[in-house]
Amino acid sequence: MMKPARIDERTLPPLFDIGAVWAILWARRLMVLAIAGAALLLALSYLAVTKPSYTATASILIDPRDTRATNFNNVLPGIGSDSAAIASQVFVIQSPDLLGAVFKNQKLGSDPEFAGVGPMSRLLSLFGAGATSAQDTAFKRFQSKVSVEREGLTYVINVSFTSPSPEKAARIANAIVDQYRAGLVGERETANSDVNTLLTDRISGLQKDVSDAERAVEDFKAKHNIVNSTDGGTLQSQLDQLTAQMIAAQGDADQAKDRYNQALAAGNSPAGLAKLADILTSTSAIKLRDDYNQRATELASLQTMYGPRHPTIGRLQSELERLKRLMAAEADRIRQQLKANYDLAVQNVGKLQDKLEALRQQSTNSNIAQVQLRQLESKAQAARAVLDDYLKRAQETSQMQGVQTSEARKIGVASPPVQPTWPKPVLLLLVSAVLGLLAGCGLALALGPIPQPEEHPQAPKHVAPEPAVDRKDSAPASPPPLPMPANFGEYRLPGVAGGTAYSNIKAIRKQLFQTGNETLSLDVLKIMRQMVLHLNDHGKPFVILVSSIRSSFEARIAGAMLGIGMQRADQNVLMVEIGDHLSSSTTEGAGLFIDGATGLQTVVCGSVAGKGPGVADRNTFRGILAEAGSAFDFVLVIAPSFNENGWNPELFAKADLALLALGPSEQASDAAKLLAQQFGAGQIGRSATLVVAPDGVRPAGAVDSPRAAGEWRRSSAARG
Repeated sequence: MMKPARIDERTLPPLFDIGAVWAILWARRLMVLAIAGAALLLALSYLAVTKPSYTATASILIDPRDTRATNFNNVLPGIGSDSAAIASQVFVIQSPDLLGAVFKNQKLGSDPEFAGVGPMSRLLSLFGAGATSAQDTAFKRFQSKVSVEREGLTYVINVSFTSPSPEKAARIANAIVDQYRAGLVGERETANSDVNTLLTDRISGLQKDVSDAERAVEDFKAKHNIVNSTDGGTLQSQLDQLTAQMIAAQGDADQAKDRYNQALAAGNSPAGLAKLADILTSTSAIKLRDDYNQRATELASLQTMYGPRHPTIGRLQSELERLKRLMAAEADRIRQQLKANYDLAVQNVGKLQDKLEALRQQSTNSNIAQVQLRQLESKAQAARAVLDDYLKRAQETSQMQGVQTSEARKIGVASPPVQPTWPKPVLLLLVSAVLGLLAGCGLALALGPIPQPEEHPQAPKHVAPEPAVDRKDSAPASPPPLPMPANFGEYRLPGVAGGTAYSNIKAIRKQLFQTGNETLSLDVLKIMRQMVLHLNDHGKPFVILVSSIRSSFEARIAGAMLGIGMQRADQNVLMVEIGDHLSSSTTEGAGLFIDGATGLQTVVCGSVAGKGPGVADRNTFRGILAEAGSAFDFVLVIAPSFNENGWNPELFAKADLALLALGPSEQASDAAKLLAQQFGAGQIGRSATLVVAPDGVRPAGAVDSPRAAGEWRRSSAARG
């Protein structure tokens, strides 16, 4: 598969022909200079009637740092360091409210520079009508002359005012800046005053809320018998004391029970009575025990001495019995007393338990009340906190009156300018001259080159009468030189010397589409470049007429070379074969086909004109051009030679360029004479010549006859 062509851009024709543009401008130089002069004249007239205007600029710095004399927070915070906040100050300065205040303070409503002073304005003012409209118009004029711009991304804002008076421009610019700075301070003072008033109004209500909340707390305490912990009478302390008493009483009861049990276990014997005396201290028990011991000792002694029947022994035994009864009675008494003590301790424990249970129930109820009490106390505390904040803030705002500072600092005072900002004569004249030249050049290029009178191709040739001269005094006048068509140079065939047109075309295609040869040959590229330079820009397709003087061999070779070269350059090419000698060809009327030699899309037609008036036959040259439309980039028309049948002057009229292929022995002057005879000397500029030189001497048989042309075309169609 053959590779597509790669065109060497260094050898392509330029897209912008400087020479042609310069030729058009030079031909219409008077018009260009006239337009430039008119622009300069308008600029001079504008300078003569325009009054100079002066612009004064004052600069302010929006300082993002917050200046504080105290630690109090300002009611209205500063502008801040946000870029959007700084940029918004530009619109604040341009706001109608701020500019309206300056307009009113400076009494600019009656200034002739802004107020209308025409007859209609005076008439309206006499009748009191249009005052509002006049003021609005004056303010809009004043507003249009104010310019506020931020200096890049900095904190600097430039305020400018333009006026015919430099002093007025500086005064108003400074007044706008002062009004803006005063407005910032005034906003803070007003905010402090408003907030202070609101705080004062709210404080009285907050004080009542605090008083009501505290009263509700005290009433709730009194209702639920809740005392303060500092008084020592809280339920918890009572619970603690009663619990301690309960523990002590329980201990006493346990001890009394133990002593009672010991008394029961001791019995009524003297030994038991001794234990009872230890349990409960009793002098009677001790005395009875001592007496019993003494009598028992005495009885034992006397029994040894007197015997058991002695009266003394009986008496002592009676006393011992009496002492035993007394000791038993004393033991019973002691046990009764211990029982009474135990019962009393148990009773005391029961009473303490009842009190403790009642106190615990009261504590539970008190805890529930404490929850409600804490809610009331929290509400009262919150009310006191809010009241404290309001009182503190009210004191702060009242003390901040008159100590507010402005974030905007004036860093550049507007002074009366010396030089006017408009108009600038040098710049205005220079710009007007450049614009005038550009407008003139544009108009000249739009109009194109100056048309030259040309003869119609079919118009009869008129020979101008020669002026009468005195043959005695002057030499015979020589005819003017005949213009020559453009010379595209020479193209040498790469085929075999003496070959037919078909073989030479095959050799040309083989050379241009040879594998590895990705660029067009230099000689073909030069010929194509010259052809493109001679074409006027218009919509597709471009029609190239290829013909010859005597033989159609050179025309076929030249047309095939151009068509194959343009196809190699990725152009869509249609080859059209025209000639009455081809009417009997088998390819005529067959429509579009691929030629076997050139590889191009080809169509054959027999004549130029239609078959009749108003008929557009698709097999005629006119019908083929209509159907080609924008589907093809180039249409190569291979026409018969001038000395063959089938030539029609309309072919030349429809072509963008006529290329006459010459043999090695033919001269360009012969082609010029032939063109002048056929179409007039004025049409020679639309033509060009190309010498087709085969390798070696071309034999006589190489000149294709009409019959040979038909056979070559049929063989090409068969191969295609």
